[in-house]
Amino acid sequence: MKVLVTGGAQGIGLAVCEKLQDEGHQAISADVQEHANGVTLDVTNEESWADVLDVVGPLDGLVNCAGIRTRGLIVDTSYEEFQRHLSVNITGTWLGIRSIFRLQANRELSSDEPTVSVVNIASVNAVIAVPGQAHYVASKAAIVGLTKAAAIEGAPIGVRVNAIAPGAIRTPMTEERLIDPEQVAWLEGRVPVGRVGEASEIASVANFLLSAGASYVTGTTVFADGGWVANGV
Repeated sequence: MKVLVTGGAQGIGLAVCEKLQDEGHQAISADVQEHANGVTLDVTNEESWADVLDVVGPLDGLVNCAGIRTRGLIVDTSYEEFQRHLSVNITGTWLGIRSIFRLQANRELSSDEPTVSVVNIASVNAVIAVPGQAHYVASKAAIVGLTKAAAIEGAPIGVRVNAIAPGAIRTPMTEERLIDPEQVAWLEGRVPVGRVGEASEIASVANFLLSAGASYVTGTTVFADGGWVANGV
């Protein structure tokens, strides 16, 4: 299985690449940051997507991990910052899906051919809003909706589309928060399993959704959050 992983230089994207490689698959790491053994990709740029796909060729899977998050109240957030979140988090994901769909549309499919799998990274904040991050919340909620719509359009051309909604995961994006003992204590009290998750645990879910074991799974969002969303307290 050959899988392109955006945002593969660090965090969940890096963990997904490592998991796939451990399972014997070919993981191609793509990131706007130059990094060893990876390709450079600006997910917000159509030409960048075309250039990368010209190089890597046909794919069996795509994991859209590239994303950003900053904090700021709505009244203090600039138009440019709001648009930047939409551009990276949702438009970047949409461009990846569209790229896979266009590749598949040009292929002749047989009934016994494995489907191509797309995995998007959403967030628990897609359904649980938090103050000071409306731009991030909006972009992640959009990924959940896009995943459903894309799954419907992808099914006839042999593409499954799912999403993962991580909870509190130890990554560079959450590093600032997780060095604060009060923040860690709050998170551990809020999450039923009582701990912060690891990027490798999200990578395991992605590996399943990419696999033939998930051949009848499409259009869904898997909440890998230690029970955060289930806890209505």
